Amino acid sequence: AINSVPRQMVTSEVEAIAHDCDYDGGLRVEISIPAGAELAKRTFNPRLGIEGGLSVLGTSGIVKPMSEDALIASVQLELRQRHAEGAKDILLCPGNYGWDFARDELALDLKRGVQCSNYLGAALDYACQLGFSSILFVAHIGKMVKVAAGVMNTHSRVADARLETMAAHAALCGASRELVAQVMASITTDEAIMHLKEAGLLEETMASIIEAVAKQLRHRVGEGLQIEAVTFSKEHGLLGKTAGADRLIALHATG
Repeated sequence: AINSVPRQMVTSEVEAIAHDCDYDGGLRVEISIPAGAELAKRTFNPRLGIEGGLSVLGTSGIVKPMSEDALIASVQLELRQRHAEGAKDILLCPGNYGWDFARDELALDLKRGVQCSNYLGAALDYACQLGFSSILFVAHIGKMVKVAAGVMNTHSRVADARLETMAAHAALCGASRELVAQVMASITTDEAIMHLKEAGLLEETMASIIEAVAKQLRHRVGEGLQIEAVTFSKEHGLLGKTAGADRLIALHATG
């Protein structure tokens, strides 16, 4: 797969070479990535059903190499900035999915928000240290379900447990052995959600998961501040929120 930006870059370079050579005929361009099939096996792609090669993402997909300590330090810097600006209530999102949902679906003001990447635990610890009054955590279900299992570094190389956690909560809500197996065999959380929805257990299972999320988050931050969470999927929309989330949503609302 080649995204539109790198496709345009390739086209521009080929056209420039053709112009330099005074050639105005047709061209056939072959794109290859040396050892791409082998490199792809070391990525998350096979678990998503993408096999045989790599994607070419372009400039917007470039990841700057940084150590974990440097990434955490950058999150802490943003938290310090928000605190210095006078913010007492902070919005946390792992990345762009949560950011977009918070802005577009919840109508939240992102000026008091920080993207914490995979480092939720480190962000929560530092937010407590700075003395924020409340934290609203908005995340895609793929991240949030890990938090329900107590995973505070949500990078796939550190821990996964997404489907296992969803299957466990589905079982707690009365899912059949067949349904539990379907959830466990799912490629993505959206697929697992589809199975739960078809079985009429989605709402109950999400309520169980979000209750576990609330317990894990409150255990991490202690009694010093209020922490609430909202979870969603791009395909299924809002999936759940903790009991006090609406109050914090109102605090961060743009209107």
